[in-house]
Amino acid sequence: MKVVVLFSGGKDSALASILLEPFFDVELATFAFGPYDTDGAAVEAAKVLNLPHRTIVFDDEVLEEALRMLQAAGYPRDGLNLLHRRALEILSRDEEFLADGTKREDRVPMMTPDGVRSLEDRNNVHYIRPLAGYGSKTINALASSYMDFETLNSELRPASDFEVGLRMALVERFGQDEVTRIFPALHMHTRVIRRKRI
Repeated sequence: MKVVVLFSGGKDSALASILLEPFFDVELATFAFGPYDTDGAAVEAAKVLNLPHRTIVFDDEVLEEALRMLQAAGYPRDGLNLLHRRALEILSRDEEFLADGTKREDRVPMMTPDGVRSLEDRNNVHYIRPLAGYGSKTINALASSYMDFETLNSELRPASDFEVGLRMALVERFGQDEVTRIFPALHMHTRVIRRKRI
């Protein structure tokens, strides 16, 4: 059986992929926005993990809707959750098993229990969250057993998550001040450097 994992190139989605390997043929999928080159970190991390990877480009309308939500709210949660839902919906058109690296205390991105049931029932898919029962401390310990990774400020684009493209679009259209208004300061992301052989 094949599972497609939403993949940012960071330790959480990488660990989720590794934990699924005994049960599935794992494929990684990164979502990007057409005008922006945001998938580089994920492409490199997929090579390190030795897992097949593809990049899927959102329709322009999805980016526009997410930007409107960010600016109206003044914080990223709603826009990031929208993109997460849209990505899962797109994957569910062709895939039966979908997964991501969301963990126990994540608030963004996150599907509500009702949203999960709706996704699975409407599209006849299975949505898997391998890290849902783990907290950050445990995930860091597990990830350190399987890979080397570094933690960097989000502004340096260490990962290929939804936030990267949104930041780039905001800077291009409205300037850095709008990014600063919406996104928290000193937010960090991880980047996978090497997979350990156990």
